[in-house]
Amino acid sequence: MRRILIVGAGQSGLHLAHTLLDHGYETTVITAQSSTELRTGRPSATQLTMPRVVAMERAARLDRWQDEAPRYTGAALSLRAPGQPPIEFTGTFDSGYGVSVDRRTKMADWLEHFEDRGGKVVIHGVTVTDLDYFTRMFDLIIVAVGAGELGALFDPDPDRSGGAHEGVLTQALLTGVAPPENADGQDVIEAISLGPADAADGDQLPGGEVFIVPMLCANGPATSVFVKGRPGSALDCSPDLGNRATEQDILDALMRRLRDHVPDVAARCEGATLADDRSANIDRIVPSVRRPVGILPSGGRVLGMADVVLTSDPISGQGWNNSTLCADAYLNAIKYRGEAPFTEEWMERAFDGFWEDHGRHAAVFSEMVTGFWEGSAPEHFTELIEAVMAYPEVRDRWISGFDRPEDYETWMFDPKKARAYIARFTGA
Repeated sequence: MRRILIVGAGQSGLHLAHTLLDHGYETTVITAQSSTELRTGRPSATQLTMPRVVAMERAARLDRWQDEAPRYTGAALSLRAPGQPPIEFTGTFDSGYGVSVDRRTKMADWLEHFEDRGGKVVIHGVTVTDLDYFTRMFDLIIVAVGAGELGALFDPDPDRSGGAHEGVLTQALLTGVAPPENADGQDVIEAISLGPADAADGDQLPGGEVFIVPMLCANGPATSVFVKGRPGSALDCSPDLGNRATEQDILDALMRRLRDHVPDVAARCEGATLADDRSANIDRIVPSVRRPVGILPSGGRVLGMADVVLTSDPISGQGWNNSTLCADAYLNAIKYRGEAPFTEEWMERAFDGFWEDHGRHAAVFSEMVTGFWEGSAPEHFTELIEAVMAYPEVRDRWISGFDRPEDYETWMFDPKKARAYIARFTGA
C-alpha cells in the first residue's frame, strides 16, 4: 500500500486525504492545529462552496451540514461606477445550490472525521528538516500549507498569473443582518463592485469589493460581510487598527468604512452582532503563483497544492473551487500512477493538468472582476451589460460562471465570441 503524507488541514488537504482513504491509500495528515484549536481560532476569508464543489463533497460523503447551512441559489451583483446609476442584476446557478460553512467548523469536523475513518493525524509543526526525514517514510509528500519556511520551498512562477491582486480583506461574521430592500426571498450571494477611485474628486467611489454571504457558523446561521480594498485605499481598514485589535475593534473599523462608502450595506448591519467572540479578522492578500515542486536540501521532492502555489482572490469566489479541483486532479493523477515512482516530472504534470482545466480560467475571471474597479474592463463590457439587463438567460449564464469559470472562455472574454453569443438573442 502506497503511503502518502499531506501537510496541512485545509480544504484541499483534507478533501484529498478523505478521497485517498476512499481508494485505499495509507494517508497521514500533519497539521499544527488540533480540531479544538481550529474551532476556537479566528476565521479565515469566507469561502464559497459552489454547486460543483457541493456535488463533489456529497460524492465523497463530506457534505455534513447540508440540512443546516443556508443555501444560495445564485448571486446578486451591483456594479457601482462613479457618477452613474448602479447596474444591478440577479442570476441563478444552472447546476444547483451553493453553501458557505465557517472554515473553523468545517475543517475541524473533517479532521475529526478523517481520524475516525482510520486516517492518521499528527498535531505538530513541520520544518523543512522534518520533510527531509519524512521522505524516507512516505512515497509522496504533498504540502498544503504555504506559510513561512515551507512556502519558501516553492519558487515563483513568472510565466503564470493567478488573477489575484494585493489587498486588505476585512471581515465580520454577524447575526442580525437585515435583508436588502425589495428582497424577493431568494437566498443569494451579494457582490458589490465599487468603481475606480479618482483622487481629484472626493466624491468618487473608493474602488473595491463588498461581499455579503449567508453562511453557517458553529452557533447557527449567520452572515459574512467582508470588504477588500487596495492597501491605503478607502476600504483598507488597517490604519484604524493597532497590532492588538480586538474583534470589536475590527467590526467598528469595518462599519465606519461601510457607513462612509457603502451606506446601504451599513444600514443593514446596524444592530447586528458578532456571531461569536472570535468572528472578525483582517488579512492582507499577497498574490503569488509558484512552481509546484519544492526541492529539499537532501534532493527530495515535495508537491505543492492549491493555495501553496496559487493565490485565489476572494473577490472572485474561487478559493474552494480551486482547492477542491486541485485536490481532485491530484487524486486522479495518483490513481493513474499505479506503483510507478512520484517523480518531479509527474508532479509537474499533475499541477499542469489542474491549471489547464481549471486554474487558468479562474485566474482570467479574477482579472475581469478586478478590472471593473480598476477602470480596465474589457472593450465589449458595455455590450455584455446591455445583454445581461435585457435577457434572463444571459444573466443566469453570467452568474453560473462563478461555479464554472471555464465557461466564460466560450462566450464572454473574447469580444467576437461575446458578440456572437449576444446576437442569438438580439438577432443582430
